[in-house]
Amino acid sequence: IQSKQKQTIRLLDRVAETLHNLQSESLMQREKAYKNQKEHEKRMEQFVSDLKQIRSKLNVHPGSYRSCKDEAVNVSGMYNIRGEDESSSFVAYCEQEKFNGGWMVIQHRFVGTLDFDRHWKDYRNGFGAVNGEHWLGLEQVYQFTKQQDCELLVELKDFDGTYKFARYDLFGIGSETEQYKLKTLGEHSGTAGDSLIYNKGMKFSTSDRDNDEKYNGNCAVECDAGWWFNDCGLTYLNGLYRNVDGPDQNNIAWYDYNNDWRALSYSRMLIRPLD
Repeated sequence: IQSKQKQTIRLLDRVAETLHNLQSESLMQREKAYKNQKEHEKRMEQFVSDLKQIRSKLNVHPGSYRSCKDEAVNVSGMYNIRGEDESSSFVAYCEQEKFNGGWMVIQHRFVGTLDFDRHWKDYRNGFGAVNGEHWLGLEQVYQFTKQQDCELLVELKDFDGTYKFARYDLFGIGSETEQYKLKTLGEHSGTAGDSLIYNKGMKFSTSDRDNDEKYNGNCAVECDAGWWFNDCGLTYLNGLYRNVDGPDQNNIAWYDYNNDWRALSYSRMLIRPLD
């Protein structure tokens, strides 16, 4: 009887070991499948992004220009903007109708299909399609404002369609070494109040690079967006695209639009050389 009991125990131990091995193998296979799925999704996202960029480049106007002001035809669209050298040249959307034209779009939100909760690398290099929702890229903006004094135009609409704008007679940012600090912000004018003044002098922050002035926390994480956060400030145009009002909703915000935290359905930032 004892011998049979020992055999039964050994058999049960082998069964338990086999079950454990099968469970471990099953878990590894699930983890591998999940990892493969995520890699596939990432490759597909990159493919779609590359395809959009290729399609965009097919619609770029011929020639290259120092700025949108130098484009003689005065037709809005995508143009090659010439940098200090060929490697620093880039494609941008030129607005030639609003406020006497010559404006280069550096940020545009209007439908909410593009995710702006991105890491430092994306905000540095830019993302989206320049003829749609996009962020042009901090490095491009730095190189452009380094070469010449520029002004800034910010266009806004709420979900009722009311249009307002804020304009600054000077605008410039620092280099990546300076964390793309909002170094220059001139006098304000326009129908939307001055919410950006509280961000003057602030370094740019993203969820993976916390440069804000908040004592305990990361504004980019809390607001789901990269921006020149203070603590955290009265504006973040890269926030979540949704029609929900309130100070803690992390939506596209410009408090002095109407002295409240209403959600905005449209934002566009444009710069133009002064000379």
